[in-house]
Amino acid sequence: MNQRKIGVLLSYLTMGINGLIGLLYVPMLLAFLSQQQYGLYQLVGSMIAYIAIMDFGLSNTTIRYYSRFLAQQDREKQENLLATMLRIYGGISVLILLVGAGLWQILVPFYAKTLSSADMLTAKYVYAIMLINVAFVIPGHIFSAIIQSHEKFIFLRCATLLNIILQPVLVFVVLHFRANIIALVCVQTLCNFALFLANVYYCLFQLKVRFRLHGWDRPFVKEILFFSFFIFLNAVMDQIYWKSGQLILGALSGTMVVAVYAVAVQLCLSYMNVSANMSGVFLPHLSALAAKGSMTEMNQIFLKVGRLQCYVVMLFFWGFALFGKSFLRLWAGENFLPAYAYTLLLMAALILPLIQNTGIFILQARNKHAFRAIVFALIAVLNVLVAVPLAKHYGAMACAAVTAGCLLLGQGIILNIYYARLGFCIKSFFAQIVRLWLCMLLPVGLMMLVKNVLTWPLCIWSLGAEIVGFSLLYGAAMWFLAMNEYEKNLLKAPFRKIWNR
Repeated sequence: MNQRKIGVLLSYLTMGINGLIGLLYVPMLLAFLSQQQYGLYQLVGSMIAYIAIMDFGLSNTTIRYYSRFLAQQDREKQENLLATMLRIYGGISVLILLVGAGLWQILVPFYAKTLSSADMLTAKYVYAIMLINVAFVIPGHIFSAIIQSHEKFIFLRCATLLNIILQPVLVFVVLHFRANIIALVCVQTLCNFALFLANVYYCLFQLKVRFRLHGWDRPFVKEILFFSFFIFLNAVMDQIYWKSGQLILGALSGTMVVAVYAVAVQLCLSYMNVSANMSGVFLPHLSALAAKGSMTEMNQIFLKVGRLQCYVVMLFFWGFALFGKSFLRLWAGENFLPAYAYTLLLMAALILPLIQNTGIFILQARNKHAFRAIVFALIAVLNVLVAVPLAKHYGAMACAAVTAGCLLLGQGIILNIYYARLGFCIKSFFAQIVRLWLCMLLPVGLMMLVKNVLTWPLCIWSLGAEIVGFSLLYGAAMWFLAMNEYEKNLLKAPFRKIWNR
């Protein structure tokens, strides 16, 4: 089994463990912190998220060009690219600190009415620690990009997995002795720095990469910055979609509402990772295909990965639709129950983007992502302009509804028209996906019938039994009604290897 396949499996193992830890992490934080403190933590995190996008898309740019130079076995261009990127990242770190300091002064007046003086002081310290964290972590993206370009997914995913497991353990220990959000962000910063050092060690001593500037190639630097700029615009759009609601609600409604909306956003981000973990490992391979001009093979990947993503994404969507209210009651408490409606609305709008996100990597590999970035940036601005006045009257539901509408407009309609013009097999894609959706109606309908006929007291065991039962019913229906031979063989392969041993 190659690194790419193992990388996908490790991604889903990481996602599963991350999801399991997430089930424990938020209740743990809410046990140590008040809802107001948790809301303050999420509010400051939303501010920092806008600074964290100052990677400017250079990580994916590094993967694209470095993968190409690896395929060409051009050692000099590899070294020159990495040395150039390292200098650019150094400049970005300085810029982050300067922009972060200025942004804090701009944002403070907006929250003076909804935050107490004590909260403002705490927010200041938390903001400063998070800013330093970002200034160190972003230059580390070049090292993770190198590892990904070499398709060393086992180390990359295992290091990430270790960080995911250790971080909440250390947070629990620290919060047990000092329960405040300053201690929380200090632990997170130290864990991220440790992961950064691990990636640096692997690149320098295992992959033995070299950072040597053979010459400052200005035309090439302009090319990579132009390529990165549109990835950066896409990152800005993502932050506006997923963080602007919290910033708007923080200014209009206070940290209590932010805490509830943040739970919905966190669930949606976990939902998005379900899809992204699968498609992300294909970027180096797609970059190599783009160099050969092989759109036919790219379309095959687009269809295959899209179908696989559809099975997983829809399992999570229908699972939350059926069991989301019970889950929120047990997980976060009755006060967070309004997050169900926000989450379900956003999840529904995300279905199509998530089963098509391999297309984003194809656009990047073909250097055709500029149009997408510009359109989505404009729609993201529209999202804010519409959300602010509506949020004054309708609160968090307005933020969720506007974000969902913008997602459908941008990624559901405009992007698919663009895909079709570039030669993507959009008609075939929708024909196959609609068939899968129709097959899913059977297990969903049966589970709804069971829930209406059988009732039992709500507890973690009854909810777990319902989720496991639905997952088995869903899996059986997909196996017999929807999956093709390729997909069945993917599931059979691990068991065959075990049996043959």
